[in-house]
Amino acid sequence: MKRKFLFLYLNTGAGHISAAKVLAAALKEKDPDVEIEMLNGFDKYNFFGHFMFEKGYNYATNYVHGAFPLIYDMAQHRWGQTMFVLPLRFHTTRYLRRVIREKQPTDIVSFHFALTPFVKSALRQISRKINFTVMVTDPFTLPNAWFYENDQKFFVFSEQAKHQAVEVCGVPGQNVTVVPFLMNEKYLMPLPSKDEIEAMKAKHGFTADKKIVLLVGGGEGLPGAVEIIKECVLHRAPFAVAVVCGRDRAFKDALELLRRTYPKLDLHVFGFIDYLDELIKICDCAVIKAGPATLMEVISCRKPVVIIKYIHNQELGNMRFAVDHKVGWFIRKPRDVYRKINELLVDKNFDEEMKKNFDSVHLDTDAGKVASLLLEK
Repeated sequence: MKRKFLFLYLNTGAGHISAAKVLAAALKEKDPDVEIEMLNGFDKYNFFGHFMFEKGYNYATNYVHGAFPLIYDMAQHRWGQTMFVLPLRFHTTRYLRRVIREKQPTDIVSFHFALTPFVKSALRQISRKINFTVMVTDPFTLPNAWFYENDQKFFVFSEQAKHQAVEVCGVPGQNVTVVPFLMNEKYLMPLPSKDEIEAMKAKHGFTADKKIVLLVGGGEGLPGAVEIIKECVLHRAPFAVAVVCGRDRAFKDALELLRRTYPKLDLHVFGFIDYLDELIKICDCAVIKAGPATLMEVISCRKPVVIIKYIHNQELGNMRFAVDHKVGWFIRKPRDVYRKINELLVDKNFDEEMKKNFDSVHLDTDAGKVASLLLEK
C-alpha cells in the first residue's frame, strides 16, 4: 500500500516547520514513492487560533515581558490546556476531519502539541485506521501539554524528555521513542576550507580577514540585538556584525537606519534568508536566543554561542546543554555580552580549547532513523 503522510504544524517559531521539512526529505530518500503534504493545522478562517497560538506566541515571547511565563505555567496543568483549546475545538476539529477525509492519509504526524487534541477528536470520527505520531520538537525541557493525550505515540529527542513524559505525565513507556534530532543536512556538512570561507565571505559582502559576530534568533529575529549593536558602536568594534532579522521587517528597517547612521560600524543586515548555514560557517561566534533549531545548527557548525535569552522553562534545557558542554555562555546584559564576544575573538588559546569542547558534544542527527521508524508502522 502506498504511504501518504500528512504533516501538521503551526507557525510558532521556526523549529516546528524546519523539523517537518527535514523529516519529509528523509522519508523521500527512504521511499521515493511516498507522498507527503505539509499543512498548517489551522485553516485561514481560524482567526482566533492564528492570533492566540501564532501571533500570540510571537508577542508573548518577544515583546510582552512576563506574558509567556504566565501562559506556560497555566498550560502545565490540564485545566490550562483545556481553557486554551476549548474555544477552538469545534472549528478546528471539523476542519481537520474534512482535510483527513479529502487527503486520505495513511499517516499523520503532528509537530505542535496544540494540534494533538483536535487530531484525536477528528480521528474518532474516521472509520479507517490512520497512524498518528506526535513529534515533540522541544529537546530537553518542555511543556507538559505535549503529553496530555497520553495514549498517543510520541517521538522525543532526549532521555530527559522521555522521563518527563513517562514519570511526570503518565505516558506508557512503550509509547515514547527517543529519536535523533532533526536537522537540515547542510548544517552537518564538513566546514569549508580557508579559501572557501574567504569566497563565502566575499559572496555575502564581508572582508576576508575580518572576524564576524552573527546575531540570530530564528524566524522572528533576536530581541535585544539593538542594545548589543549599540555596545559595538560605543566600543568601536573591530569585528563585523551580521544580524538576521527573520520576518520582522520593522526590525530590519530600524537596523538599516542604524547602519547608515553609524557607517564606521561594519554592520550587515539580513531579512528572512535560506542561507543561514553559510553565515554560521563564516562567523567566529554567534549571539542567539536558545531556540532548539538555531542552537543545534550553530553547535553542529562548531561555533561558540552566547545565549542572551531563553523562553521561560521551555528553552531552559537548551541553554543548559550549551553551557554544560562548555560551548556556550548565558549572558543577559548587553555590555557583558560585548565583553565576552571581544574576549572570545582575541584569546589566542580559544580555538584549541573550543575544539576539545566541541569534540565532547555528541549529537545524533540521523533523520533516516526517524523516517525508518515511521515507515515500519
